[in-house]
Amino acid sequence: MPSIGLNTDISALVDALAAGDTNYIIDTASRLVEQGADPGELIGRIGMIVAHGDSDGHPTIMLAAASMMCRWLIALQYTLGEEWRQTQKRAFPLLIQSTVAAIPQLRAGREKFAHPNYPDPLVPGELSEGQTVNSEMHKAIYGNDPLLVERLLLGLYSTGADYRTIQIRSYDGISTTFHNAGHPLMFAVRGTQLLDAVEWGDRVPNIVHWLAPHLPITAEEPAWVNTVRAFLSDEHHSLDSYRTRLAAPKNENALPLRKLVLSDVDAPQICSGVFDALIQKGASSRGIASVIALAATDLLTRVGDGDREAFIQAAHGLLFASAVRIAFTEIQDVEALPLLFTSACYINALHKEIGEQQQPQPPAQAGTRSAILAGGLIAPALLDTLREQLDAQDLNGAYATARRYIQLGHDVRSLFASMALASANTDPSVDQGHTLQIVQAACEEHMGWPASLSDTNIEGFLHVALRAIAFAKHNDLVKNL
Repeated sequence: MPSIGLNTDISALVDALAAGDTNYIIDTASRLVEQGADPGELIGRIGMIVAHGDSDGHPTIMLAAASMMCRWLIALQYTLGEEWRQTQKRAFPLLIQSTVAAIPQLRAGREKFAHPNYPDPLVPGELSEGQTVNSEMHKAIYGNDPLLVERLLLGLYSTGADYRTIQIRSYDGISTTFHNAGHPLMFAVRGTQLLDAVEWGDRVPNIVHWLAPHLPITAEEPAWVNTVRAFLSDEHHSLDSYRTRLAAPKNENALPLRKLVLSDVDAPQICSGVFDALIQKGASSRGIASVIALAATDLLTRVGDGDREAFIQAAHGLLFASAVRIAFTEIQDVEALPLLFTSACYINALHKEIGEQQQPQPPAQAGTRSAILAGGLIAPALLDTLREQLDAQDLNGAYATARRYIQLGHDVRSLFASMALASANTDPSVDQGHTLQIVQAACEEHMGWPASLSDTNIEGFLHVALRAIAFAKHNDLVKNL
């Protein structure tokens, strides 16, 4: 049954946001949450409007990150021993911070949302003989035809196709493309996460309309992309056997990729390494994607905290690799497997680009003393200490506290929920919401790490998320909420 957040009238909140009156926004949103509306669902519904005025793409996936992180509070409820309504109210700052940052796009999209102008759907039955949705999607993407992309996706939607079909056609269509720093895939994955917040249904066209212009190739691609295409077009590199695999995944065979993608080998060798792990040695798509994402955190240790722009640029490797891993939690189709090769080659390219430009920066040591005293052994006390340390931008202290929390065996999901709430103090309007996106990606990768690889040190994800929060620009918008 749909919850209050999906059924309640949010017109007053939309009016408040359009007016840009902060006090009015806070008062209106507060009433909705007091009435039982879920902040994550409210963010999702605002996102449907914002998408119509968001030609850049970042505001929409910023809202997706905020909405998805609100879901993590379910674990925090039990750690703190609270009623669910009380825990939900803790997400209120995420609601305010994210929606206020998207006010310009909401204003631009409000009228278009109320009176949308979608093209006629192109249903599979209308395609010419010999054509498929898959072949036409590739034609549209490689031919830079966003209208055809939108018509094809709307055609699937209009036939009542399973929503996973819409996802696989989007992911497959761009699996061997790469431009705009990998944002087309990030938009596709995170945009459908925003739909998860509002339960898809009749809201799908909002995201399809927003996403379609981003999928076609609109800029020059790096040379390694052609290497990926050539490698996978070779009949000796067929991925079809993955479709009929029955054996349990051997994800330990994906671990050597971490070192390989951060080496100076060329793109064909990267592709061979991924193929070997996936087809010859039996690692799963999720396992490989997770290892590549972990390698992306290794890159970030080379970028100092004093250069925020460089940190965010390098973090796009993690954002892309995380989007690939999330895609394989949603679908298992062979057609999307090229994403693994694209992801590995991208991280390798970033490794070569970053090179020795920055001095290597080791993770903060757990034994570093903090000006804020540690919170003892009890989970709620540790989480309170972590919040204070992040507010004080005490990275070393926050890292020590977070590690201690994990080592004591407390629920890691509650830790990341607390970090998500801390990220609500950062200002998404100054960094296109990248801080929220990085925190979401790093925490998701930590929580989604394969159980079969539990002996692997994955503190890189934790450190990246804490760095993203601690050194982002903060504001006072939600300070007293």
